[in-house]
Amino acid sequence: MARKVYIREIYFYIMCLIAVILFIIGIVTTFDNSINYVKPQTYMTKANMIGAYSGPEFSDMSREQIDKIIDDEIALQISNEKINGLKGIFRGALLIVIAAPLFIIHWKKAQAMWQMSAGED
Repeated sequence: MARKVYIREIYFYIMCLIAVILFIIGIVTTFDNSINYVKPQTYMTKANMIGAYSGPEFSDMSREQIDKIIDDEIALQISNEKINGLKGIFRGALLIVIAAPLFIIHWKKAQAMWQMSAGED
């Protein structure tokens, strides 16, 4: 005789699937942002920023002053990328911390439902 499948049991398995997906996303997010934190990437370079400082309002500044401003802007951008990477690491870790108990709780309940319906046969 075929085993009875309860809607509640299906719900528990769907929640397990969602927890696994959250766990995978958390791992990928944590890994990706760890790389961004260790080696931040910026597209700001002196070559593409020098045009912004070639106007008449910067004519009284020396080349060294302009280079220092550009270097400061690049350093600030790299710092922002590191901060965003750290936030992403915490976000990914939080997904992992949420997904693990979510999976364990729902998996145990789904297995209990399986045992219950298997015992009825």
